[in-house]
Amino acid sequence: MACFARPLSEDDFEVLSPIDQAYALKWDLEPQLSRASLSFYLRTGHSFVAMRQGRAVAFVLAQAIWNGVRPTVWASYLAAEEDDQEACEAMLEAVVKSAYDSAVYDLEVSLPCEDMTGQLALEIKGFLLRPLKLYKRVLGSRAGGL
Repeated sequence: MACFARPLSEDDFEVLSPIDQAYALKWDLEPQLSRASLSFYLRTGHSFVAMRQGRAVAFVLAQAIWNGVRPTVWASYLAAEEDDQEACEAMLEAVVKSAYDSAVYDLEVSLPCEDMTGQLALEIKGFLLRPLKLYKRVLGSRAGGL
């Protein structure tokens, strides 16, 4: 059952929300899809949906950022249905192609440490693990929730 990637669209909110909710719950993350975030990621040109037999099975949210040294495509969220290795690989292929087509040659992906399916897909697609830790602090009224 071949998987293919297509760009994110305005109509994806309802079909991707269950994937987002399940992935966030599984890894103790905050769900990332809202109508506002979907609108933002539609404009980045680096966010995609994996399709299999006419059904969405995964998505990646990515954007190009500039750090003053060079542009980087940063995938902040790679959510797939349970252990869908092929869908993760399809998402990564799409992000790599979109980065290359935009002349952006540095790519970074954030992923939960326990997501072995995502990690394997990253390694298969040539990504290397960097020994970094991500610390997060939430300010304001949401501070107690995350």
